[in-house]
Amino acid sequence: MSYRSISFSFLFITFFIAGCATSYHPENSRGYGFTEKQLSGQSYLVSFSGNSRTSPTDVQHMLLRRCAELTIQKGYSYFLILDKDSDTMRDVTYSEISKVHDHSESITKFVQIYLAHENDISPEGRKKAINAGIYLHK
Repeated sequence: MSYRSISFSFLFITFFIAGCATSYHPENSRGYGFTEKQLSGQSYLVSFSGNSRTSPTDVQHMLLRRCAELTIQKGYSYFLILDKDSDTMRDVTYSEISKVHDHSESITKFVQIYLAHENDISPEGRKKAINAGIYLHK
């Protein structure tokens, strides 16, 4: 394989990867991915940020996936959404990410959740509770 072919292949792969939507992972240096912050014993603020090529629907799914995984990791079966989820669209500046993505948009969704066991949830609360195990196995 010639040097020119290798260079072209590398360039093609680089542009392909740069043009992809945000995948599911912890927040990276560019600010894309999921985060969680414990607010109290069983209450967390969870967020997911995607780049301009990540659809709002995909961001929503990845946010709920992280909520379900966090619920299981902490030893609970259910999570309840305590506030309405929120969308934030913003311009991304040069200082936040590489020059290639200057002036692109990102989308962030975040939600406050409460982790619970089935027997801790009232009958009324069960209507709104999300079973983490079922959500992850859809």
